[in-house]
Amino acid sequence: MEPEFRDGDIIIGNPHIKPDHGDYVVLKNSEDEAVFKQMKKYGKARILHPLSPNYPDIELTKTQQYRIICKVVEKKKRY
Repeated sequence: MEPEFRDGDIIIGNPHIKPDHGDYVVLKNSEDEAVFKQMKKYGKARILHPLSPNYPDIELTKTQQYRIICKVVEKKKRY
């Protein structure tokens, strides 16, 4: 089974749609870098789940500096 997103895929986001559990999002971190993660919600906890298993989950807290840019609504594959 191939991964859902591969290097070179084009993702399209909508900043006007609020993400929900399981949605993919583009965020801006404290270093002003754009990051691509999966949003997971467990009760009041919000978790950013990386696409690579080499990185840990990030729990969003008041001290974490992430701003949601958009919810990913479409993926296009480049050949």
